[in-house]
Amino acid sequence: MEQKQYGKSWYPDGALEFAGFWSDGMANGEGCLYYRDGITIQYDGTFRNNAFHGFGRSYRSDGSLHYEGVWNQDRPHERGTYYFADGKTVWYEGSLSFEKREGYGCLYREDGTLEYAGQWKNDRRHGQGRLYHTDGRTVIYEGRFEHGFRHGYGRSYWIDGTRISEGNWCCDVLDGFGILYDEQGENVIYDGQLFNGVRRGSGISFLPDAIPEYEGEWDWNAKNGQGTLFHENGTIRYEGGFSNDSYHGFGREYTDTGELVYAGLWEQGARIAAAS
Repeated sequence: MEQKQYGKSWYPDGALEFAGFWSDGMANGEGCLYYRDGITIQYDGTFRNNAFHGFGRSYRSDGSLHYEGVWNQDRPHERGTYYFADGKTVWYEGSLSFEKREGYGCLYREDGTLEYAGQWKNDRRHGQGRLYHTDGRTVIYEGRFEHGFRHGYGRSYWIDGTRISEGNWCCDVLDGFGILYDEQGENVIYDGQLFNGVRRGSGISFLPDAIPEYEGEWDWNAKNGQGTLFHENGTIRYEGGFSNDSYHGFGREYTDTGELVYAGLWEQGARIAAAS
């Protein structure tokens, strides 16, 4: 490669196209590429064989900063920062792989608040990460992401930082095993299976102070199927069938001292026939 020399090139209409270092008839080293007006900078940084390569900044046609960071053959690569249209507010800052977000990086809103911090793959949230409330400080979710969705084990929070839930997520909703907390984020109110964000399958609901209320089958947030309901002192209140939170089918009812009150059939909470 011949020794680098400083030089300029022009568009056919005489407007400045490039100013910087050349070798072997190509831009190599530091230089500036201009838009067709010959005034507005399109790229300012390092070149290799006419390509953006190394550290540099690209600009929009209105002069606002678009990207600054590392380039590889005309494409943002390794690490850099993208900006919103104002050219001042950061949109994304972090790792890149040939233009796409890859590795650890932070995504920001137009008002400058942090929206997401965590892992990326193929330009999507993927791996461990955190979502933030619009204040940019309060975490509203932390856990696994896949292909842009909350997916895998994670925890969600109210905007004041108290816990809402933790468990397995699928496509942005709780799905599988999960734990739900009360409004204070201190006491568990449900521990069990969930489907599309609602109680479905086997699970336990709790009264305050971690006292079990019900253990059994659920469907669409209601007691459905076989289960056991408890008194506040922990003794069995009812065991048997349920339908939409009501006693239904065969079941036994007990006092809080364990005495059997009734054993027989129920229909939507009403006794219809005692067992002989």
